[in-house]
Amino acid sequence: MERALNLQLLAAALGGRSGIPTAQELQELMAAIEVQLVLRRAEIPQRVLDAAWYLHAVASVDQARERYTAARQRQAFQVSAHIFDLALNQDGHNPIDRLSFGFAAAIGYRRGGRDPNATAIMNRLRADLHVERPLLDHIDTLALEAGLALLGFETRTLFRWLATWRRQLAELAQASGLQDLTTTAFGPTHMVVLGADDLLAYFAHGDRARLDRGRTRLRSAAVGQAGPGDLNARWVAAHLLSLAGEAEAGSLWNPNVLPPSVPDLVRQAFTVGNPPVLTLWEPQRELLTGPRSPFDPQVRRVVLAVPTSGGKTLLAQMLAVEHLARAGTGVCYVAPTRSLCREVRRAMGNRVHILQKETGPDRPDFPAVSELFVGPADPRPADVEVMTPERLANLLRHDAGAVMARFGMFIFDEAQLLKEGGRGFTLESTIALLDYLSRETGHRIVLISAAMGNAGAIAQWLSTNGPALRHESQWRGPRRLHAAFTTTAHFELTRAETVRGAPKWPYRLVTPLSGQIRLRMADGRTTMLSTEGDTGWRLVRKASTSDLVQSNLSIDDGRSTKRYTIASEMIVELGHGGSVLVVAGTRSLAQLLAQALADQLDELPGTAPLVDFVRLQLGDDHPLVAVLRHGVGFHHAGLPIEVLEALEEAVRDDTLPYLTCTSTLTDGVNLPVRTVVIYDQTYAGQAEDAKLRGARLVNAMGRAGRAGKETEGWIVLVRAAPPTERDFEDLNPDAEALAVTSSLTTEEALHAFAELEQAVRLDEDALFRAADSATSDFIGFVWLVLAIEEERGLDPAAVDVASVVDSTLAAQSPQARMACMPVAHATRQAYLRTDGDARRRWPRTGTSLGSARVIDRLAHQLAETILSAERDGTLADIRNPQIAIRMPHEAINELLHLPEAPEWRFSVSPRGAEIELRPADLLADWLAGTSLPSLAATHLADVVRPAQRIEQMVDAVTEHFEHYLAWTVGALVELVNGRLHAADSEQRLCPDLGSYIRYGVDDGRALILMTSGIRSRRLAHAIVADVPDDLEPTRETLRLWLARMGVAEWRLRYGASASEVLDLLDFTRPKGRSLLKTLLETGSVKVDLPAVTSELPAWEGPLTLDFVQGEPRPLPLAVYAGAQRVVTVATQDHTDLSAVLDAGIDIVVEIDRQAYAPSLSIRLPFSDENT
Repeated sequence: MERALNLQLLAAALGGRSGIPTAQELQELMAAIEVQLVLRRAEIPQRVLDAAWYLHAVASVDQARERYTAARQRQAFQVSAHIFDLALNQDGHNPIDRLSFGFAAAIGYRRGGRDPNATAIMNRLRADLHVERPLLDHIDTLALEAGLALLGFETRTLFRWLATWRRQLAELAQASGLQDLTTTAFGPTHMVVLGADDLLAYFAHGDRARLDRGRTRLRSAAVGQAGPGDLNARWVAAHLLSLAGEAEAGSLWNPNVLPPSVPDLVRQAFTVGNPPVLTLWEPQRELLTGPRSPFDPQVRRVVLAVPTSGGKTLLAQMLAVEHLARAGTGVCYVAPTRSLCREVRRAMGNRVHILQKETGPDRPDFPAVSELFVGPADPRPADVEVMTPERLANLLRHDAGAVMARFGMFIFDEAQLLKEGGRGFTLESTIALLDYLSRETGHRIVLISAAMGNAGAIAQWLSTNGPALRHESQWRGPRRLHAAFTTTAHFELTRAETVRGAPKWPYRLVTPLSGQIRLRMADGRTTMLSTEGDTGWRLVRKASTSDLVQSNLSIDDGRSTKRYTIASEMIVELGHGGSVLVVAGTRSLAQLLAQALADQLDELPGTAPLVDFVRLQLGDDHPLVAVLRHGVGFHHAGLPIEVLEALEEAVRDDTLPYLTCTSTLTDGVNLPVRTVVIYDQTYAGQAEDAKLRGARLVNAMGRAGRAGKETEGWIVLVRAAPPTERDFEDLNPDAEALAVTSSLTTEEALHAFAELEQAVRLDEDALFRAADSATSDFIGFVWLVLAIEEERGLDPAAVDVASVVDSTLAAQSPQARMACMPVAHATRQAYLRTDGDARRRWPRTGTSLGSARVIDRLAHQLAETILSAERDGTLADIRNPQIAIRMPHEAINELLHLPEAPEWRFSVSPRGAEIELRPADLLADWLAGTSLPSLAATHLADVVRPAQRIEQMVDAVTEHFEHYLAWTVGALVELVNGRLHAADSEQRLCPDLGSYIRYGVDDGRALILMTSGIRSRRLAHAIVADVPDDLEPTRETLRLWLARMGVAEWRLRYGASASEVLDLLDFTRPKGRSLLKTLLETGSVKVDLPAVTSELPAWEGPLTLDFVQGEPRPLPLAVYAGAQRVVTVATQDHTDLSAVLDAGIDIVVEIDRQAYAPSLSIRLPFSDENT
């Protein structure tokens, strides 16, 4: 609403036209309609529709430009599209009116520069597009249907729809004895369908001849040359004709968008990839057609500041794919969380597979040395690696030269997190180090962010050797409605109650509460919606007397209605609009809100598969299970990765209507919903960067409104404080609030630097005891650069420390630079005083220098123990992870006391006695594959409540096993084995022990599965238990063995869930192969079928390739002859053949039955059936 109801935009669009509402009146009417939608009411006054048709006419007619500027016509399209969009919410329209409103809205959004909203309109009216019905049953609306379908730009269905309508019209013409229908009343409709198909051929495949022919056909329909009929068809044709020219400017086949040097296959990676990109959105076009092209190899630094739903992720994908096609190096894509890494990896894979390139699987942040660059299962490095800043930093610490040799492009997503305390400097130092190492090379660094208020300053930081390309935009597709919710106490209705047994406060003053939602209009006015009747919400205060008017009384929290309960009842009322994401400040609040929401809702049968999956992972007692039954989930770092992924996927496919979360989700996952609720409840001692403010708030709000699915998103701020204007100011932070600065420039960090400088003057060793994360991280960065330079042959005494400091973002602040310089010089002096081998070893641990010294000492002790046992002949098989995990049990106890360690604590109740639990015992069961519920039952049997038992165990696994101990034990093992090697011993402590801990497996074959994309620990253990003993433990033998089974057998033998089947399908796919690429380049592909010819049934008629209906998802693929299933395709070909179907292109399917083993042949049609 902030854009669509802007008064200046309305005034410019209307131009003072009489006979229709004025700009002021129209703004008020449209705002009133928006308010009614919140209340589940929708009624559009006729005068508003009259204004919409007038604006649509102004925008549509080329001759109108003599009076109306192009900018005004664009504004008219936007406003009219918004009105028609609103009209679609009103029931009772006949099919022609509904489709007319839909087409007018969609074309208005396309031609008005709000492209994703057109797709959303098509999706909303999908049920009105008839493909299976007889042609004559909807011939009067077919032109509208075809036009609306084309505007959705959804190639997979669009190719099929247009082919069906094309065939039906051709059959009608043939039955009438005509070549086409241009001499009949159906001629314009026929030309619309054929013209739309031609435009699609150009946008998808770059066929310029089809574009020209499509324009000719559409022009003939628009001017009445195609036949006498239908005004709607001529209207659609005229708009599609205009769109052909306007959309061509944003087409990937336009040489002004992608340079002619870019191969066609790169363009097709987007136009026929998933999801398809037929034209670019406004900020994407502006960047790619600007004076400096990001594809220019001379542009080595790029900063993109584009809002969520503004298309920044697609821009990053285009830069990456173009780089892969042109350069001989890979792409490293860095995202802040593993959740976002998974999402990016999946999306990037869809793009690069068509180039026969591969994205790497999920890998630990701190892997074993043996799998730093190539995993235990990889025949060759992946072309695109998606990783966290921690993993990239670890790679650089171990072999910066190898990183720079492998990757030529580094893309950093969510770059605003530079400002965050703790991890912020990990990101900053990683970027700084890459910039420092690549000043004389062609490496490219790209920073992208949706919440960066000072993109110019960030670009300046990266402009040491030439100016960085900076691109900023405020464009976004879906509109947003801002609202703030609070409660009002009705003190005039207060009543007193007597409380027995409370001598100090014998009375309670009970005051009813009502709720208010304030909606912010575009002109700054606020509209108030209030609850009606008694809400049942109460404010209860303790009192010593029964006087009804008293002040400064304490609240009785036990009797007052909980704030989260009040919020949950309001949130449920918003659920009618679509999926709701509730962002809270803490894990406990997220869970409380989820429970309160579940209490308001009936059970939802549609979540049963998700409930079953979570029960399998967490057991029946985990609180997530209970709320999921009611369509509510909660998402935070205390849940296993598999569960988090399942929750995210359930929101994406609309299975889960409500999800509560902490802000780490909105910082790290692109999970758009209809409504975002910001539950802003601050607490004493809350860190400033933990509050829902600035970039954190912008990221959360950016999830409101699903581009391509909805045209509007709602944002509701919930606060307990009295309403103020500040509420809406916080929802619209300015550039200063969004400025991205170094975490070293905070007042606390500068104070820590000053204290450290003073301490070092008194004691040089104080450098190793730096407790503050800002100073210790900075020391570690300088130390790492010195170690890298020494490895490259430079005397560390000759390293320009000022240049090292100046590579950081912190150095852009004179005050921070002044604070950092003395510490940097002291770090070099400490480096020079340290033993040469040790000083180069320590950075590899990834810890502070003080902790690195401790780990190095532990490694020395453990290595001596192993060497002694080897000499005595008492050494067990320490390469076995189950034996190896027992070796360093004392060392593990020390690791748990380092400053970086999360708290290792278990208790019988939240305030009860502690439970002593040996880490090595729990680790042994974890590696053996024991489920989380069983781990909790075995090791935490004394915990009173089952829910707390499983929650404590999940926390231990996610914080310690999957992160901290996997990291530090891996670092310890690396140093131990280095010492064993130096001692000429052939013994090695299980080199992959850190990875075994990270994944919870104890077999090399299970580790291959887990590092090759299988996400389920349970599944990996089940497969390994089933693998023949004589099967060679390599990725390829495992792939072939599993591929022979098929989906049905996976489900039968391993109880594989839908997500596990998807992982197995990807695992069994031959890497480095793209059937779609081969098909597009050569016109045909062939794969073997999992059957012998004699087993195939007889069939008649043409064959098709389609998904098998009626089976659990993901559906298998099969070859059909009509409704007859002939054969199911091989499992290893499923993913590649699915990509062919997703492309939506016409294909001819044949089976070669001449050989004993039949093969499936897929080819493109020999001729164009449109002629």
